[in-house]
Amino acid sequence: MSRADEQRAARAAGAAIFAEADVVASYYARPPYAPALFDRLLGQVSGRTRALDLGCGPGKVARVLAPHFAEVTAVDPSALMIAAGKAQDAGRCPNISWRAMRGEDFKSTEGFDLVTAASSIHWMDAEVLFPKLTHWTGVLAVLNNDPTFPQPPPPCGHDTWIDFLEAWFAKTGRAVPAAWRDAANPPESLAPHEAWMDDVRRERFSFSFRQSVEDFVASSHSRVSWPRSRMGRDLAGEFDSALDALMRPFSIDGMLELEIVSELTWGAPRETPRG
Repeated sequence: MSRADEQRAARAAGAAIFAEADVVASYYARPPYAPALFDRLLGQVSGRTRALDLGCGPGKVARVLAPHFAEVTAVDPSALMIAAGKAQDAGRCPNISWRAMRGEDFKSTEGFDLVTAASSIHWMDAEVLFPKLTHWTGVLAVLNNDPTFPQPPPPCGHDTWIDFLEAWFAKTGRAVPAAWRDAANPPESLAPHEAWMDDVRRERFSFSFRQSVEDFVASSHSRVSWPRSRMGRDLAGEFDSALDALMRPFSIDGMLELEIVSELTWGAPRETPRG
């Protein structure tokens, strides 16, 4: 198998996790993006006719965009995510068109004033997707929460959080990156899709978010690191108990005060990558 084939297989395996019923059911607990991020994003777009949200999940971005555009197309390869999006929207945004399909397979003869993608961009095949994007839009925006992970840490503190992750990564046969130990200089997230963008600009927005301990635990299972199906029922139950015990002392009336960093990266898509 070639390196390119290995990368495609890895992307497909990662993306498949978000089609699992338990992951979809846990997705509600992911923190939202900073409200100021959307203000900044909308300020970069002059048209308000059509928007496209790729890898939309249950529609957290699409529903925010819907009041600002005549049409929003929300695309995700997981039929369960699309169903969750429709259920959460409950008809409040009739201008959202939901499509259960890969972004790479989506076709349109019309352009878009804005195309968005969240961290789902990592699971897409840039060689297929970006040449199409160049025909659709001049503005691609990528949204990401906690791009400086593991900073800011949850209320337990940086070292305690890394200790917990190291222990649980070991239980699942993985190792925490050594750079995560450096609280003063957190590692920057890799963004290979930026090679496919011109005039790249980036801005980060910090905000506080209150969340119950139970939802903090649930949010872990919406991520590629901790899907219950891959952990198994017993290990997942042990993980939940350990994470609850770690966070509960830092809660007030069962609620945690979390510091979230949302990152907005935007630019014009390219047909070929730089370099």
